[in-house]
Amino acid sequence: MFGFAFDSETELEVIAYIDDIKNIESPENIIYRTIRLINVDNATLLISAIENATEIYENSGFICLLDDKKSIITKTFISNIRVIKSKKNNVTLLGQIWSYPPGYHKAWKMRLNNEIIQKNIWKNFRKEELQGWLVYALHTTIIDQVKENISIQINGNEFHNLDGFFCTLGEEVNGIGGYFGRGFGALNDCLCGEFGVKAMSELIWLNHQRSKKLFKTKFDKILQIFEDRHVKVFLK
Repeated sequence: MFGFAFDSETELEVIAYIDDIKNIESPENIIYRTIRLINVDNATLLISAIENATEIYENSGFICLLDDKKSIITKTFISNIRVIKSKKNNVTLLGQIWSYPPGYHKAWKMRLNNEIIQKNIWKNFRKEELQGWLVYALHTTIIDQVKENISIQINGNEFHNLDGFFCTLGEEVNGIGGYFGRGFGALNDCLCGEFGVKAMSELIWLNHQRSKKLFKTKFDKILQIFEDRHVKVFLK
């Protein structure tokens, strides 16, 4: 379930509950687009509130993902909101959205349903949804203990693209749903002491030839990052 709340300096107040949202995620961080609210509990109230707010100040608010107690789990900022269309309990809004990548809300819904209970759940995600999984992992990974001089093993047969590599690495370092980078800059930051690792001593990369063929020049870039952070990489 989702909820809508206006931007506020105080605690957010959800004024409408929504069964589902279409078109809210995007590979682009900030995008101007329409989103469709499916089955709003009081569409008339929501439309009236948005139209009244537009007359008073620059219109902005949040689309919030809610748990079964209707508490806010995560939220997406939307500004310059306009009501474009409404039909029955469905409402289409236009606005500038600070969006999450595709797959982000899917991962959160699985978490709320207690479905992320083992490694490699991310393999159920489409290629274009893996960045959404990685952002979810970034937001939810909790570091209980800082590791030092750890040895990690990954298998090139277990992932089929660069995002899959980051998903695999994150779980090998930080367990189920764990995060350890989602791009080259983030990987470098993690190896500098972020996300629970003070130092990594070695990385054992099984079936690395497959990864090298898939990643091309990016494979060498990954190796360079590990070398710069004094991690021994054993290619097998």
